[in-house]
Amino acid sequence: MHIGCRLKKLREEKNLSQKTVSIGIVSTSHYSNIENGRFEPSNEVLLLLAERLEVPSEYLHRIREENVEIQKYLMEYEMLIASSEGNIDSFLKKNHTKFIYIVSLKQEVMFNLLKYLEHLKFGRINEAQKHYVAEIACIPQKYIAEANLQMLEKYQYVTGLHHYYTRNYADSILHFKEALHLTKDELLSAKINYNIALALYQEHDYGTALNYTKKALGQYMDLHCWKQCGDCYNLVAALYLEQYKVDEAKKYIEKGFSIIADEMTGTLANLYHNLAIFYFIEKDFMQALEKVNRSLEVKKALEVGNLFATKKLKIEILFELEDFQAIQSCLGRLRKMASSDLEQAHLHKIDALLYYSMREYEQFERLMIHCTEVFLENKQWVDLKESSHHLALYYANQKKYKSAYMYQEYGIHAYRHIVMELKGGDEL
Repeated sequence: MHIGCRLKKLREEKNLSQKTVSIGIVSTSHYSNIENGRFEPSNEVLLLLAERLEVPSEYLHRIREENVEIQKYLMEYEMLIASSEGNIDSFLKKNHTKFIYIVSLKQEVMFNLLKYLEHLKFGRINEAQKHYVAEIACIPQKYIAEANLQMLEKYQYVTGLHHYYTRNYADSILHFKEALHLTKDELLSAKINYNIALALYQEHDYGTALNYTKKALGQYMDLHCWKQCGDCYNLVAALYLEQYKVDEAKKYIEKGFSIIADEMTGTLANLYHNLAIFYFIEKDFMQALEKVNRSLEVKKALEVGNLFATKKLKIEILFELEDFQAIQSCLGRLRKMASSDLEQAHLHKIDALLYYSMREYEQFERLMIHCTEVFLENKQWVDLKESSHHLALYYANQKKYKSAYMYQEYGIHAYRHIVMELKGGDEL
């Protein structure tokens, strides 16, 4: 990584042109070459540029000098992020000035990687993603390739997380695997295996996801990380539910409850959510409703931000109970939570079914077609199979056999993908 990267970032932060920064110091073309790494500026030029950009002079001309004191603070920062104890806010407030201008490029990169992990630790996903784009995405790949193992491991792990939250699951898995290959830390290895499993779950590769989840579970058990064991039990249960192996799923849900007891955590809420799915599949809708309500109670007590999936599950249960008044009440709250095209599509599907129950068939048709297209675009095969089935039956009843056949083909296409996903990796 060269000084040009830092100069460019400083200039863009201040909304200055290359001409404005370089005038009276060097020619604009020469300055452009400095930013692009073609020329190495003299100390005299760097001192003048530091004055122009209003930063300490050493921030530009001592970029390869690591500071022992800063290294100590970075190690403490990393430990606080990894720990469940300790006050990160108080640490950062106390040492704020130390991190404003970190002279060493290497130490500044490490600080920015740790800052991303700090944001995630406290659930600040949007802030983490913005930080990645502003501070990490601009790091040249050549610099990363030449970095030491510690930084390379951290970069691959953080980049895997970034891609996961942008829903680029294939790239997320690639970066996680790179980090897994580099790390010698057993706890981080367990986290990475679990994160790979989550990404594979999103990719619908349930068999391979089971492999990674059970690897993570074994590691967490050896490390006596019981909360994380509960998360693994819950994910295994979710994977078995996706494969309609309900008895296996129930077994792992019970293991999850036994390991975390009644501790009020997100894991407890997720276990209740999956238990509600179990009862839903078993057609015990009153039990399903009780468990989904318990999941919502725990999530609200914990002030969990996104309740969309659990609220949607509750509405699906209420449809089976034909409690349309309760559905309307839940639907109003659910509309305020939808934050993506896919979540909007799920809302359209619910609305379509409500219109169908009221015999408003044109509205049903319009909304069901729209959500089917979104499900197809997002490769949501189970949802696509269900919405296509509704449309195929509707058109068959309307004697529109060409349309019925088309949506029947959509359903078959979705079913084939579901079967392929169920055949994922081998179980451990």
